[in-house]
Amino acid sequence: MNPLISIQILNWNRADDTQRAIRSAMKQTYDNLEIVVIDNGSTDHSVKLTKENFPQIKIIELEKNYGCPGGRNMGIQYCNGEYIFYLDNDGILHKDAVKNAYESITAFPGTGIVTGVVYEFSSPSEINPNCAIRSNVKYFYNDFQGGICMHDKKIYAKTGLYPAHFIYGAEEYYMSLKVFENDFSIIKDESVILWHKQSNIARNRSQELTSRFFNKLYTCITLYPNINAIQFAIYFVPVYIKHAYNHGILLYFLKKLPRAYLRNIWLALKNRNPISKTAYKRFHSNERVYVKQPDNKLTFSF
Repeated sequence: MNPLISIQILNWNRADDTQRAIRSAMKQTYDNLEIVVIDNGSTDHSVKLTKENFPQIKIIELEKNYGCPGGRNMGIQYCNGEYIFYLDNDGILHKDAVKNAYESITAFPGTGIVTGVVYEFSSPSEINPNCAIRSNVKYFYNDFQGGICMHDKKIYAKTGLYPAHFIYGAEEYYMSLKVFENDFSIIKDESVILWHKQSNIARNRSQELTSRFFNKLYTCITLYPNINAIQFAIYFVPVYIKHAYNHGILLYFLKKLPRAYLRNIWLALKNRNPISKTAYKRFHSNERVYVKQPDNKLTFSF
């Protein structure tokens, strides 16, 4: 029998979207699954609606919004599977997504994370969870998408979890560096497919981008080798001022910069645990490296 895989769906005030994500999880062709919904302190009718529609699944109600990485961290303890498949609550999976991710994570020894590809949609008519897979290409990668990925739960004993104080942004970058430091690999599998809804909810884009920028600063000062951490700290200000300008959030970023810069540098130095130079080089040189299938062939399907 195949091992148990937990599909973890993190929800915050997206009741209707989450119902659709759960349905796509329930229609997976992999035959040994549990679905775990982690509700991040929603104030809408998310929990009530989910309990009414899916009384058989596990729903964990957190008392407040711990952010995306924090919510996922807290949800891990409720996932009983050997592997955890993280599903965005505004996403819909191809019916074979979990099965294909499991085949990749077990086919290539040392793989800690498998991630997939995302197709944006604005109308449900654009989605076909039963469609033929267009590409079976797999390649080693140095990053992953948090809302469509499978983690071997054993990696956390070495990598640890996401930084608990992150609310949004750069948590995948942090985890990827830890994965490389502990000699695991990340594979991107183009047969693991998620349709992701283009958000109609008003979001504070300035806040989200700025949070991502400063979380990246924390990550690099915490984990980069000495010389690389110093270099990043020096060029962060001019480079990310330019990024903020290009994204149209310059005034907001400049207002946050002095305090957030010093705070993240201080916190990073307090928690500093640099990865090796070897892991750093492997991470930054890990271009798209195609991997062979178990039958030693690269397969393309169009």
